[in-house]
Amino acid sequence: MVWAWLLFSFWLIEMTNEEINIEIAEFCGWRKIREQDYQPFGTNEYIHGPSQVLVGIHPESDVDDIEYEVIPDYCNDLNEMHEAENTLNADQQYEYAYVLDDLIKNRSCEFDLIHTSARMRAEAFVRTIDKWKE
Repeated sequence: MVWAWLLFSFWLIEMTNEEINIEIAEFCGWRKIREQDYQPFGTNEYIHGPSQVLVGIHPESDVDDIEYEVIPDYCNDLNEMHEAENTLNADQQYEYAYVLDDLIKNRSCEFDLIHTSARMRAEAFVRTIDKWKE
């Protein structure tokens, strides 16, 4: 019986923000995405920040070796999600709107749809491009 619960629990796990960000970045043309150590302010022990960041080659870069940049944080940035949404073709935009609407629980009006979070938009985006992992 324990194995059945473990199997059921496995299916309830959603994608992490990092996994979602990678899928969207790859769709938008980012290349060679990887984790990199990150120390934004030198080695000051009193300043805390992420120890790892996701970096990749920007879609507009001609060089594949040295121009690594931090990929956008689509799950937490509505501006970056707007840029990603602009990469969808007309059919994908229709599907994206449908998926986003479906993700909203207890939607009462159009206001709920236009004020969705970046995280919810990112999930709808990844589902639209068929990269969502259950």
